[in-house]
Amino acid sequence: MILSKFEVKFYQQLEEFFQEHDFNLHIDNKQFRKATQNGFQNVIFSISETQKEFWIEVNFGVRYEFIEQLAQQFLNNARGNRSSANTLVISFGKFQNLKYFRFKVTDEQELYKILEEIKSFFKLRGFRFLEEAACLEKINDLINDMPTKPCRYLYNQIHRCFKGVIAAKLTDNHSFTTITNIYRHFLLKNGSDEELLNYERLVSFLHFYSPN
Repeated sequence: MILSKFEVKFYQQLEEFFQEHDFNLHIDNKQFRKATQNGFQNVIFSISETQKEFWIEVNFGVRYEFIEQLAQQFLNNARGNRSSANTLVISFGKFQNLKYFRFKVTDEQELYKILEEIKSFFKLRGFRFLEEAACLEKINDLINDMPTKPCRYLYNQIHRCFKGVIAAKLTDNHSFTTITNIYRHFLLKNGSDEELLNYERLVSFLHFYSPN
């Protein structure tokens, strides 16, 4: 992987801050990651360059290992991506209800201000959210609280159906059957035949699965 001078400098200037909060740099995945009992929390950076400007997008979320190990068996993700897939992920902008938000860097002073804004956000809100979201019950709430509406904590709403029904089963959600049917209806309208078939296979498995 070839990183630009700007990317190297960017990660270097954030590394100490994230390490203080037990997040280690995973340069190949362009993220800082903290291992948890059930998976990991991560903060992901996407950096692009246009002429003399750099654009930085920040996403953060969690991976719940058991949900992912099960869901990935029924999804069409490339094998190389399965071990790093997030269960929940949201952008810095969307979390704060800022549409299409990215940081723009044109000079050193602007970069410094952005670095401080990122640090401040995670100290005040981001790290707390990640701690809460690492809990299975919270994952179930965030994915399944309003199953008829798009989930803001996942970009792929097809994947949301698979992960949501697993989370509902694992938490013994009393609305499991309703949630199952809502996601089935969504896939009938928006998914492929293969995705619907895989969903039915997953639901059949979950009916006979006991988390205890």
